[in-house]
Amino acid sequence: MRAYSVVAAFSLAVVSCGPSMNDDPYGDLETIEIEPANAVLTYSGTPVTQDYKAIGRFKDGSTKELPDALFSLDAAGVALGNITAAQFEATGAAGGKGGVVAQAGDVIGATSVSVIIHNVHVGPGVPAGAENNFPDNPPTSAQSPSVVYPLEGAVMPASVKSPDVQWEGSNAAGDLYRVRITAGQFATVDTILAAGPTFKLDNQVSDQDWRMLVRSAGTGPIQFHVAHWSQATSASGAPPRTVNIVEANITGAIYYWNLGQGAMERIDEAGRAPAIPNPPVRPVDSPPGTGGSRCVACHSVSKDGRYLSGSLWGGALEGAVFDMSNPLVRTADPAPTLSPVVQGQSYTQLFTTFNHDATRLMINNGTGLSVVDPATGAPVPTSGTPLPTTGAAHPAWSPDGTAVAYIANVTSGGGPAGWAVDYDRGDLVVIPSGSGDTFGPPTTLVAAAAVDPAFVAPSWPSFAPDSQWIVYGAGNNSRGQNGTTTYPGSLFIVNKAGGATVRLDTACDGARLCYLPNFSPYGQNDRYFWVIYYSFRDYGNALAGTKGTGRRQMWITAIDKSKLAQGIDPSAPSYWVPDQDTQTANMSAFWALPPPIQ
Repeated sequence: MRAYSVVAAFSLAVVSCGPSMNDDPYGDLETIEIEPANAVLTYSGTPVTQDYKAIGRFKDGSTKELPDALFSLDAAGVALGNITAAQFEATGAAGGKGGVVAQAGDVIGATSVSVIIHNVHVGPGVPAGAENNFPDNPPTSAQSPSVVYPLEGAVMPASVKSPDVQWEGSNAAGDLYRVRITAGQFATVDTILAAGPTFKLDNQVSDQDWRMLVRSAGTGPIQFHVAHWSQATSASGAPPRTVNIVEANITGAIYYWNLGQGAMERIDEAGRAPAIPNPPVRPVDSPPGTGGSRCVACHSVSKDGRYLSGSLWGGALEGAVFDMSNPLVRTADPAPTLSPVVQGQSYTQLFTTFNHDATRLMINNGTGLSVVDPATGAPVPTSGTPLPTTGAAHPAWSPDGTAVAYIANVTSGGGPAGWAVDYDRGDLVVIPSGSGDTFGPPTTLVAAAAVDPAFVAPSWPSFAPDSQWIVYGAGNNSRGQNGTTTYPGSLFIVNKAGGATVRLDTACDGARLCYLPNFSPYGQNDRYFWVIYYSFRDYGNALAGTKGTGRRQMWITAIDKSKLAQGIDPSAPSYWVPDQDTQTANMSAFWALPPPIQ
């Protein structure tokens, strides 16, 4: 791709201080001005420098250069470049407005700095000079493309990878597209692309360009503009899509289930990879239908990201715990487990949850709850209020270890539910969890008898990092899909102490196609919490995304803490989890801190 030039403009302001009371060479110095004023730099892909002078004005009206003045940048200026002695270097790392400061004695002079970046890339098959076919603001017409991703108003953390911009439009040979991404008035990236039979009507900018745009946006928005050009119709543009970037470093690892492969996968900063190999083929066909199977399912992850619990050979069979800090977990086949797995003798499980320090693992087998030692698999006696032996599903331990949320009184077809995978009615409850493996009586947060009949089957509660808020899914079935039947599902949030629930309609874009939410472990000191979930909604278009397939994909929504206290929908339009495989059904995402390395 060809790269074009960037322009940086500097505008001057002067700040003066009173004369120093010290007896020093600058005792009569009143102000400092920085020259040259309003310097203009042209950035052409390599660092560009500008030499400065500090000019002092003294009480007697005289002026002279101050060769010993110390130059520095303010915090905003540091993002734009660096300064050594009296030479500023614009590196192209970001566009924006910052400050250059010169100081002599106690007197300071300062200037504002505006760096404007405009990178242009030209894709294969694009004729020379084709970027000139596109005016800055192409008019809207019948030939305008329709942007379908990113979603309008999505909130994204600054650490997120660049979104794949996708649109609907003509794919005729000879047609051109310009994808323009702007971060305020200071940074623009244009990409000129040629249409054709293999073109997917999408574009994802490089990591370097995206990081520049994010740094340039700061706490402001980033806009995506897509324009179309053909010989017959000239250029036409689409309304921009706007996303909001917030200062949050959301990293870690996402462990999820590739449904079609029956395999555990992991997405982290390195991309997508298998999380653990599937276990050896199960030779015993008990329960019926499990013989010959080879998968890990129904997983959960410890709060520190070190341990992963899973059910081998499908649900309700032997449970296992894997130490994700052990490199052999991802390379050995079969992956080593903390305790031996012996068919017919190990504990069995459907769903599990770790306590705050991963010394206990709560087991949901059938519809009962019990506790084991994850290091040995040995049962752990509990005290206080007995854990339920029937009617329970989907336990979730709070990050601070003081509470467990689960679904109680689960039923199916008006009778007892046979297992925690399938039920059509239940109550969301929370129980205290104390030292010495002690549990208290349940408090009902959401009673099926008191809610809209469309949401009588709450499922998959998950605690926020502060252990005060619980997000959960709800519909008329605990599943999102069973065979060819899709059940409508929505996301809700409620305080652990009780009170009104709030539906996260913005996250789901008004549709009831959202399921199995889990809080990110990050966000305790930020404005937002982050929730990952899966949905059958379309991602993007049919060429680069999943439009029309109904394929499960994972999404993330930001939860605005300031709105939680107001009792209004705190969710934001969601963004698609980068690095997923759009050709696979992905679900049951658990977000964890990076595991420690052995």
